[in-house]
Amino acid sequence: MDIVSEVKKREKELIKFRREFHKMPEIGLETPETAKFIKKILEENNIEYENYINNNGVVAVIDSGKEGKCLGIRTDMDALEIKEETDLPFKSTNGYMHACGHDSHMAGVLITLLILNDNKYKFRGKVKFIFQPGEEYPGGAELMIKEGVLENPRVDAIVALHAGGIFPEVPKGKIGVKNGKLMASMDKFHIEVLGQGGHGSTPEDTIDPIPVLCDIVQGINKIKSREIPLNEHVTISVCKIQAGFNQNIIPSNGEIEGTVRTYNDEIRSYIRDRIGEIVKSYTLGNRCDYKFFYSWKYPYLENNEEITEKLRNSVKKVLGEEDLYEIESMSMAGEDMSYYLREIPGTFFTLSNLQEDKDGKTYPNHNSKFDLDENLLWKGVAVFIQFALDFLN
Repeated sequence: MDIVSEVKKREKELIKFRREFHKMPEIGLETPETAKFIKKILEENNIEYENYINNNGVVAVIDSGKEGKCLGIRTDMDALEIKEETDLPFKSTNGYMHACGHDSHMAGVLITLLILNDNKYKFRGKVKFIFQPGEEYPGGAELMIKEGVLENPRVDAIVALHAGGIFPEVPKGKIGVKNGKLMASMDKFHIEVLGQGGHGSTPEDTIDPIPVLCDIVQGINKIKSREIPLNEHVTISVCKIQAGFNQNIIPSNGEIEGTVRTYNDEIRSYIRDRIGEIVKSYTLGNRCDYKFFYSWKYPYLENNEEITEKLRNSVKKVLGEEDLYEIESMSMAGEDMSYYLREIPGTFFTLSNLQEDKDGKTYPNHNSKFDLDENLLWKGVAVFIQFALDFLN
């Protein structure tokens, strides 16, 4: 089977799918129109599927009819709450945007599914295709696992791809791979400081939450520099502060939100506890009350070395060694593919394919001007197919 030729035959369809997905961004766990489109393609090709997460997730199994292993290929479906600012003729207009490449992920996995369905006799076992909502938030992978997505048939290994420029070190057009730890855990904290508002001219009659918010932020920012060993990969970022609504009114309350990223679960627990202590000490010391919420979200993502090596060999086989890039640095970004990789062996790899705009500039994932070079999408499909054949045979 000439995999590259087979994929190239469907390249226009691959790009068409990507553009259709791009026009219909949906967020979180609510992706009904996206799921509807996927199901329509499956039905047109007489491929059975199952629904997950209130009909927002879709799973299809391609069965060779021969006994063997089961490979999972996963794609994310959701978009971001970003208003698109590209000049693309197929840009979204609903206030959301596929600003992280999930549109291309779905298109690539859908084409992979169709090609493998046409070539069932060339492999043994089964391939389970997982179309999963909620990767950006709140973590659809965990929910799908709880609903049994890795069972019946039991998935023996799983792979997924991320397009764009999430690892800037990977040169354009190359496939990035890495053994072991690749992406950080991702937690969220939310703090409410409760004071007593009043007139800005008489602060002595109020319990002003704004200085307390500032003290808490400063305290949180000192955790990494003063309490965490330098060799630990840790990021603590306060990303939202909100208080007040007028120049002469001291507000009654304010809030802070942020994220914690690390590769060490003990450090993760320590940071959670320290943020809680800082919030308590500053608020009570300044006559305020508080609410503190800490959400354990995605665990860190760790690739299985054996599966990664198999994928590495598949990349060399189908694209050539020159298209393989060994990622050296760990990212502080999070990915809920990590939930699957804690259950079964697998690997998460990347395709570097940021598209330049008319001025020659590229914009990173999660930017309102983010775009992908569609002429490179075929490479991800080729790797999926080659790996499926290699793994199952």
